[in-house]
Parts: sequence; structure tokens; C-alpha cells
Amino acid sequence: MHPILFELGPLRFYSYGLLIALGFLAASALAARRAAAAGLDPGKIQGVALTALLAGLAGGRIAYVLLRWDLFRDNPVEILRLDHGGLVFFGGLAGGLLGGVWAIRRAGMPLARTVDLLIPPLVLAHAFGRIGCLLNGCCYGKFTSLPWGIRFPGEELRRHPTQLYEALALLAIFFLLKRLERRAPRPGTVLLAYGLSYALWRFFVEFLRADNPPIALGLTIFQWISVGVALVSGILLIRRERER
Repeated sequence: MHPILFELGPLRFYSYGLLIALGFLAASALAARRAAAAGLDPGKIQGVALTALLAGLAGGRIAYVLLRWDLFRDNPVEILRLDHGGLVFFGGLAGGLLGGVWAIRRAGMPLARTVDLLIPPLVLAHAFGRIGCLLNGCCYGKFTSLPWGIRFPGEELRRHPTQLYEALALLAIFFLLKRLERRAPRPGTVLLAYGLSYALWRFFVEFLRADNPPIALGLTIFQWISVGVALVSGILLIRRERER
């Protein structure tokens, strides 16, 4: 764990915030390049990406605070401390999609096509964020005897490096979506394929995480959300294939 990477005088550079910033910069550059190749305005795409980022951060933080209100009730100022970590991805995804859709429509760009263009950069940014989770010490896994387990400060037993598992899975999803794009699918297909693949992965990795307690039938809230996302995405993908 390295929640604080380094200090310059009174300034502290937090690993979580820095990795999110690096992820956004990498995703924004990739999105601009993809936009130019697709005949869309790179400047507009970067504006959409920034709006989606801000809306995603807001959505992710709101969801985190609501789920862990007992941690913030007596210290509301901490709600604004994003540099300390604390985002719920599904809340961020919902906020980012809403903000992105609003920005895309305002810019007068084709909706489904533009969303599909932005999904692979989003996946890349998410992978950066999971590395930030590892350095920050959040989203941690259950104890394990596997040799690649990691020890957190103050603990003798190793834990599953679920943050690294997810970063690697996101890279695999990124390349999967890139391969899908080569088939020139109908607009909206990349979004649905992403929803299905990530939801299936998140359902599985939740069994290895130790920070989210089960809420019903032995499943966590994020597993139930994953089930819903996977079902909706899968059904819509099947309907698209049948309509071809």
C-alpha cells in the first residue's frame, strides 16, 4: 500500500487520485485518436469525455457515501475527499453514461456510435483506477494461501490481489471489444458487449473480495447489480443478432 506517493512541501500526491487522473488522460488521448479515425471531431469527444468523467466521479461518490453513510455521518467534510478513495463503480458508470449522453446530444453527435467509441477508453481508464485501488488499499480481497497473495500493513496473512485481477480482466475486455469493433457491429453493440462481459467478471470476482458483505442469498449488492446488467445486456445482444 502506498496511499501517498510523495510529498512536496505541504502538498501530498495521493496514489488513488493520481491514477484516476492518469487513466483519464490516457483514455482522453485514445478517444480523440479514435474519433479522428472515425471522422468525428476530436475536440468534441474530449469535451464529452470530461463531462462523463465529472458526472462519473459524482455518481460514484454519491453511491459510495449512500452505501457507507455511517462513515460520513459525523464527518461530512470527508465526503469531498476523493483523494482518499471511495467510489462505487456502478454508480460512476451510471453517472458517466448520463453525463456522457447529455454531452453527446448537446454536441450534436451520433449517440450510439459515439458511446461505442468511448467505451474502450473507459475500460482502459477503469484499469488505471484499479491500480489506484491497490495502492490505496481499498477493494481488497479475502485471505488466501496462494503464493501471489499480498500482505497489507499490520496483517500476517496474504490477501487475494483482487485489484490486480480486475485490472488484468479489464485489459482483456479492452482487447475483446477492440476485436469486436473489427466486425463493424451495429451502433450500440460495443456498449452491450461491455455491459455483459464486465458484469459477468464482476459477479465472479466479488466472491474473492472481502469488503462487500452479502445482502441476500449469499450475494453482495454488486453481484445483484451485475446479474441485472448481464441479463439486460445479454437479452439485447441476442435480440440484435436475431434481427440481423
